[in-house]
Amino acid sequence: MAELRTMDRRKFLQATGVAGGGLLLSLSLSHWLEVEAARAQVVTTFEPNVFLSIDHDGIVTIVVSRSEMGQGTRTGMPMIVAEELEVGLDRVRIRQADGDAKYGHQLTGGSLSVRLMWDPLRRAGAAARTMLIAAAARQWKVDPSTCGAEDGSVIHSSSGRRLDYGALVDAAARETVPDLEHLTLKTPGEYRLVGSKARRIDAPDIVTGRARYGMDTRVPGLRFAAIARCPIYGGSLGSYDAEGALAIPGVRQVVEQQALSEPISIAPGLAVIADDTWSALQGARALQIRWIEGPNAGVDTQSQRLQMAELAKKPGEFLRNDGDVERALASSAQIVEATYELPYLAHAPMEPMNCTAQVRGSQCEIWTPTQNPQDVQQAVATALGIDVSAVTVHVTLVGGGFGRRLYEDAEVEAALLARQLDGPVMVVWTREDDLRFGRYRPMSHHVLRGGLDARGNLTAWHWRILNTHTRRFDPDDFPAHHVPNYQVEYTHVPGILPRGAWRSTVNSQNPFVTHSFFDELAVRAGRDPLEWRLQLLRNSPRPDSKGDGAYEGARMLRVVEQVADRSGWGAAKTEGRGRGVAFFYGYGSYIAQVAEVRVRGGEIHVKRVVCVADCGQVVNPDLVQAQIEGGISFGLSAALLQQITLAGGRVRERNFDDYPLLSLSQMPRIEGHLIESSQRPGGMGEPPLPPIAAAVANAVFDATGQRLRRLPLTAESG
Repeated sequence: MAELRTMDRRKFLQATGVAGGGLLLSLSLSHWLEVEAARAQVVTTFEPNVFLSIDHDGIVTIVVSRSEMGQGTRTGMPMIVAEELEVGLDRVRIRQADGDAKYGHQLTGGSLSVRLMWDPLRRAGAAARTMLIAAAARQWKVDPSTCGAEDGSVIHSSSGRRLDYGALVDAAARETVPDLEHLTLKTPGEYRLVGSKARRIDAPDIVTGRARYGMDTRVPGLRFAAIARCPIYGGSLGSYDAEGALAIPGVRQVVEQQALSEPISIAPGLAVIADDTWSALQGARALQIRWIEGPNAGVDTQSQRLQMAELAKKPGEFLRNDGDVERALASSAQIVEATYELPYLAHAPMEPMNCTAQVRGSQCEIWTPTQNPQDVQQAVATALGIDVSAVTVHVTLVGGGFGRRLYEDAEVEAALLARQLDGPVMVVWTREDDLRFGRYRPMSHHVLRGGLDARGNLTAWHWRILNTHTRRFDPDDFPAHHVPNYQVEYTHVPGILPRGAWRSTVNSQNPFVTHSFFDELAVRAGRDPLEWRLQLLRNSPRPDSKGDGAYEGARMLRVVEQVADRSGWGAAKTEGRGRGVAFFYGYGSYIAQVAEVRVRGGEIHVKRVVCVADCGQVVNPDLVQAQIEGGISFGLSAALLQQITLAGGRVRERNFDDYPLLSLSQMPRIEGHLIESSQRPGGMGEPPLPPIAAAVANAVFDATGQRLRRLPLTAESG
C-alpha cells in the first residue's frame, strides 16, 4: 500500500543533485496521494515520491516537486516535512525537481500543492524522525519510546543525553523502515513550525538576484530566437523578405516555423536566430511578411457579442433542473431579468513565455518556467518523435503563471528550433506576443431570470450560460440548493481564440454573475443583501458534502458572519461610497469579502477590501496573506481594467498600456482575517479571486444606484 525505502546513493545524488552523504530516503507514498486526491476531489494517476536527505552536518535537503511561481511552495512544503522531522527551517535546503514521473503528480495548479501533499509530506518527516530516534536508542541501548526529537537532535528524556542528527545519519540509514500507515503524527497543539510565520527559504536569492528564472537560463553556445507569428487566428504564412532582418548585426539566420495543431497549437511564422535577445527582437521587427489572412479575418468582438445575444434566445443544454422553474416564474409576484457579459482575458504573467532547448541526437534537454513539467516532456517528445524518457525538463523559478504555463507552446517551439540548429536556443516571447498569442479565459454571456413571491421570498432562478469554452461544468455553488426552483442551461459558442485555464477557471466568472444578480433580487425584495445571504445560509443550507474536506455549511456561514462583523457592514456611509459583499467556496476553502468603493466623476476607486478565509490548517500565515492580497489585486485588475478584444481576426491589445495591471495608487487597503482551524488545509491560490468582482459591482450600486453588468466595470458597462 505504501513503501519507504533507502535508495542507492549514486542514483539519489544523480536524481537530486544533493552533495555529501548520510541518510538518503526515497519515499513512495501512492496510497496517501490517492487518499488526498479523493479528499480534494481530483483525479491523478501518478504515485507521489518524496526525496529527502540529511547529511553529516545535520542539513536537511528536500526535493520540491511543485513549481515555485510566487505562491511559496518551496517554503510551505518543506515546513510540513520539517515540522514532523523536528528541525528548524535554518537547517533546510531545497532542490527543485526536474520533470519526472518518479516524483509523482507535479502539476502546479488548482491550489493543489499543499492540499495533495499535506499527509504524504508529514509522513515523510515522521518516517525520517522515527529512524533517527531508533538509531540513537540503539546506540544508547534504551527503548526508543524513552527518546524524543527536538531542534535537529534526538534526546533521551531521563538522562538528558543528546545526539545531533548529523551524527546519526549513517546509523539511521541501516534502521528498519517504519510502517507509514501507523506512524505517530503530531497533533495541531504540538506544532512549533506549522501555523507560524516563517521567512521564505528562497527569499534572499530572489531579492538579491541570485535566483534564476527561465529568462536567466544560460548554457554554452546559447543563441536566441524571436518569432514573428501570424497575427490572424487561422491565417498562414505567405511570402516574406528576410533581407532586412539578416542585415542586423548579431542575426544569424531566419527559419520558417510551420503551423502545428498537435500536440499543441502553434501559430505559423518566422523565427529570427541571433546572438542576443536585442538582435533577435530587432530582426523579427525588420521582417517583411505577407500573411494569408484566412477565414477569420472578419471576426471582431462586437460580432461575437451579437452572436451570443442571438443564441441566448434559444434553449441550451440543461446542467441543473430543480423543481419547476417556469411554473414558479409564472406565479411570481415579481420577475427580475438581467444579462451579464464577461470578456476574454489574458494571463499576462510578469515573465513572458520563454524556453531554452538543446537537441543532441535523440536526446532533448529543456530549461523552462513551467507549471506542468511532465506534460512538457510528453509534448516535446511527441513533437520531436522521440521517447518521453529522452526528454529532460529542468524547472526554473516561474515569474508568474496563473494557468498560462500549463501549456507547452513555447517549449515545443524551442525544441523544434533546437533540432534545426547545431546548439541550444532560447525562444523569447515579448509582452506583445504574450497578449496576442496566449491561451485565453473564455468570453461568456449570461441571461438570468429570478422570481419573488408576494412576501419577497426567492422562489425561482433561471440561468442561461453561453461560453466559448468547450468544457461543461455543473453549477453547484450559491445559490444552488437555496432556491426550490433552480435551472441552469449551457450553450457552447465557437470562438477563434484558444482557451486556457485562467486563475480559478470558471470560478472567475460565475460568482460575478450569481452574486451580482442575487443583489438585484435583494433590492427588489427590499432585503439587505448581506442579511438575506445569511438568512438563506441559515434557513435553507446547502447540504454538507460527504467525505473529509468536502463542503460544510457551518464553515461557509461562519466566514460570512465574520466578514459582516469585521467590515462594519451596518455602519453609516458617506455620500458617493458604497459596500458590496460576495462569497465563494472552492478548492477546500471558504472566502467572504466586503468591498468598499468611492465613485467620483464616473471613476471607481476601491478603498478597502475585508476578506475572511477559512482554509483549514494554515501552514504559513504570511504565505496565505500574500495569496489573499495577490488574488484580490489580480481579480481587481480584471474587474476594473482588463479585456481582450478582437478586430479583423486579431487581438487588439498589445501591452500594459492597453491591458493594464492595477497600480500601487489604485490598490485598496486589504484586511485579511484567517479563521483558526485544525481541519485539513485548503487551497489559497485561487479562492480569494472569485468574489471580488461581484463585491465591487455591488458596492458601486450601493454608492450610485447604477447596476454594472459587464466586465470590466466602467460607467458604460451597465
